Amino acid sequence: MKHILRAENVTKKFDSHEFALKGISLGITENTFTVILGQSGSGKTTLLNVLSGLFKPTSGDVWYGDEKVSGMSESRLANWKRSKVGNIFQNYLLLNNLTAEENIKIGIPQNSTPLSFDNLTHFLEINDILKKFPAQLSGGQQQRVAIARAVIKKPRILFCDEATGALDEANGKKVVALLHNIKSAFGITILFTTHNQQIAKTADRVITIKDGLLFHDYTNHNPISANDMIWG
Repeated sequence: MKHILRAENVTKKFDSHEFALKGISLGITENTFTVILGQSGSGKTTLLNVLSGLFKPTSGDVWYGDEKVSGMSESRLANWKRSKVGNIFQNYLLLNNLTAEENIKIGIPQNSTPLSFDNLTHFLEINDILKKFPAQLSGGQQQRVAIARAVIKKPRILFCDEATGALDEANGKKVVALLHNIKSAFGITILFTTHNQQIAKTADRVITIKDGLLFHDYTNHNPISANDMIWG
């Protein structure tokens, strides 16, 4: 299977503190849903941020196909993140002075061919909230708007950092189900950090990070449906 993203002996150290990542090598297969599992402080979010280009590794390299992400110039890296990468965060990061529709449309890069806005908002079941502001939306609605903003530009890879961490069980299950549907419908590769073992059971692959090291890596041959998760 083709690797869309690779890490080669990646380390990351912040200031004078100990290494958050201690030499991780892995490849991410195209059009898969991969969970990066680990407890708080394990290094999973740092790994996600290095893979997505938000952090530069202290040593080692990250590759997107034949391009070395860790060696890109600032302008080239910014263009790669705008055109190839989508990010979804736990705290949504919507702009409070913009409507849901406006928040989604700012995710469209110039000179791009985005997904159909109407089709995407229908797919995410947010057509009826597009004129509302974030303060008027529930947490689940805000997260679906954030998903639409990240996906409308048709990224090759979607990085999700604890994307259900602020949601209740019902909305958490809906978001996980939607992300699986997005992977299938649009052919987007998804990396999802979590400490939730149940979300991991829905994934194609589970990578466990512990103390900055790759602790376990396995393919899930019998993933469960998001609706069958036992939350908590």
